[in-house]
Amino acid sequence: MYGDLPLLLRKTQFFEKFTDEEKKVLLGMPHFFSRFRTGEFLIRENEKDDNALFVMLQGSASVSKNSNPKQFLDTMVAGNVFGEISFLIQIPRTSNVVALEDSFCFVLKGNKLDKLPLPLQIKFRDCLIAILVKRLIHLDHLQTNPAVFEDDIKD
Repeated sequence: MYGDLPLLLRKTQFFEKFTDEEKKVLLGMPHFFSRFRTGEFLIRENEKDDNALFVMLQGSASVSKNSNPKQFLDTMVAGNVFGEISFLIQIPRTSNVVALEDSFCFVLKGNKLDKLPLPLQIKFRDCLIAILVKRLIHLDHLQTNPAVFEDDIKD
């Protein structure tokens, strides 16, 4: 496997609220972990049948749109969570995500969530809700007073 998988889960913020037993359940499901080579698409914009949630464990990937593929909108690095919107509400992908280097991700397809034990399902949903709320707060701050928020981030 890619690196020390138990250590990767332990040091990834998304999984910090998961118990050791819950992490063992996930580690026992190797199909939840995927390797991506440099230049490989993790997500393709407008893809309708892909509703996987990604947690970057190692490596990095760029985010872009088909309308301007050379302009990077963001970079996903270890610890970042992405793909949550399509995962939660099954809409087509809104951007491309391409590996900038060999990368390793936890990948949970939407139809596999219900196969997990109920406490794990709840924990995944709770973690995603927390991420989405933080993103909404961030966007709200950017819209109401971007200069103040940027100063707050620097501290």
